[in-house]
Amino acid sequence: MVLKGLSEACERIRGLDKSSSVLCISHDDADGLTAGAIVYRALLREGLTPHLRCIKRLDLEFIQGVSAEEWGLFVFSDTGSGQLENFGKHILEDRPVIILDHHETTEYSHPNLTHVNPHLNGIDGAREVSGAGVSYLFARELNPVNRDLAHLALIGALGDVQDGQGGFSGPNKEIARDAVDAGLVLIEKDLRFFGRQTRPLYKAIEYTTEPFIPSLSGNESACVQFLSDLDIPAKKNDRPTRLIDLTDDEKKKLTTALILKMIEHKIDVKTAESVVGDTYTILSEKEGTILRDAKEYTSLLNACGRYEKYGVGVGICLGDRGDALDSAMSLLEEHKRYISSCYEWINKNLDSLVDAGEVYSIHAHGELSDTVVGTVASMIVNSQLLSPVKPVIAFADSDDEVKVSGRATKELVDKGLNLGHAMLYAAEKTGSEGGGHDIAAGAQVPHGREDEFIKHINEKVGEQLHGG
Repeated sequence: MVLKGLSEACERIRGLDKSSSVLCISHDDADGLTAGAIVYRALLREGLTPHLRCIKRLDLEFIQGVSAEEWGLFVFSDTGSGQLENFGKHILEDRPVIILDHHETTEYSHPNLTHVNPHLNGIDGAREVSGAGVSYLFARELNPVNRDLAHLALIGALGDVQDGQGGFSGPNKEIARDAVDAGLVLIEKDLRFFGRQTRPLYKAIEYTTEPFIPSLSGNESACVQFLSDLDIPAKKNDRPTRLIDLTDDEKKKLTTALILKMIEHKIDVKTAESVVGDTYTILSEKEGTILRDAKEYTSLLNACGRYEKYGVGVGICLGDRGDALDSAMSLLEEHKRYISSCYEWINKNLDSLVDAGEVYSIHAHGELSDTVVGTVASMIVNSQLLSPVKPVIAFADSDDEVKVSGRATKELVDKGLNLGHAMLYAAEKTGSEGGGHDIAAGAQVPHGREDEFIKHINEKVGEQLHGG
C-alpha cells in the first residue's frame, strides 16, 4: 500500500544531514507507543539520532512550546492531523513537519508539510490502518529492513480495536501478511478472549465484552459454574486452566456452549459467532507470557500510557525484557485493579446514565480518572444493556477541564454516524477542542458546559442519522 506523501516523507529523511536534530512526537496509547517505537527505530537505522516524546494530547500550547525549541525536523505519529493550521502558524514557516497519522483530517498544504494519512487516499483510518500502521508503511518504504517491525504495527492496530468482525482489512491485512511472512506472528482462528496466554479461563470469559456474553460477562461465579457444567477442569498442570491449556475437543465444546448461550439471550447469530476470530501470537515471545499474545501486549502498553511511563512502553517495543518489562507488569497489575473498579462503578451508577435524545450520557465527575473514561464508554456501549442502541458520551473531571469520550457501534456508523465530526462540532460550539474517528472520539470541555456540549452533540448526531 502506497499512501500519498510516503515517498516525500522518505525523501525528507534521506536528505537530512546525519547530525540533524529530529524530534519525534507520538500519542500515549498502545497505538501511539508502537508508532513512536517504529519511527524511532527506523530513523536510528538511517544513522540519525532522533528524540522521542509521547504525549497525552496535542494542542496549541504544546505546539507553541516545541516551536520555541531548536529542532530541525518534527515527525508526528498517531497524532497531528487535527492541528494542521496551528502547525502552519507556529512551525512550518521555518521548519519541516512530517505527519504519520490516521485520524480524520482536512485538506491543507504547505511546502514544509508532508502529510501521510489514509483518509487522503479514501481509506478508513478508524478500521483499516492505525497510526502504527501508517508509521510502519513509512518505515518499510524508507528501508525494507524495517519489515521486522510489522508485528508492532499489528499490536498498534489491535490497541485501536481495528480487528472488527474477527480480522483485519485494508492496509492492516497487508501489514499482517508482512508479519506472517517474516515469521513474526502466527495468525489463527480461536476464541477471541483477552488473556489467552495468561488469565485463568473463567477470568477470560468474565472480562469478555466484545461480544458481551449475557449472564457471564462481569460475573465470576457464573463463569466458574459454566465451565464446571462443561466438565472443563479448573486446573491443569497445578495452575488455573488457561485458554491455551484446552484440548481441541474442550475448545470446541466451550465455543459451541458460548454461542448457544448468546443466541438463547436473543443475540444475533453473527454477533454470537464473533466470539471466534483471528488471534495473533508473537512468535519471538515465550509461551504463557503476556507479550506472547498481541492483545495482551496492547494492554501492557496501554497501562504504560495511562500512568505516563512512556519510556517503559517504548522500551518494551524496542526489545527491553529486563527492567522495563518488570516495571510494566507492575503498572498492568495496578491498571487491572482500576479497570475492575470501573466495572463496579458502572454497575453501581447505571441509573446515572441519561437518555439525552440521540445519545446516552454519563458523568463520572472526579470518581474515575479521565484516562479511563473512554474505556468506561466502551464498556457501556458494548454491554448490550441499552435499548435502543445509541452512542455513549462519558465525562470525567480533569484538572481545569472535563474530558469527554464518545463510543458507538459499527451498526450506527453504517447508518451514517460520525462521532469524530460530531465531537468536533460540539467542541467548536463550546469553545474547546475535539475530534477523532467515526466510531470513537474525544474532546475537552470547560467545566459547567457539559449540557451545552450534549445539546450540540445531539444536533449533529441527529443530522447524521436522520438528516434532520
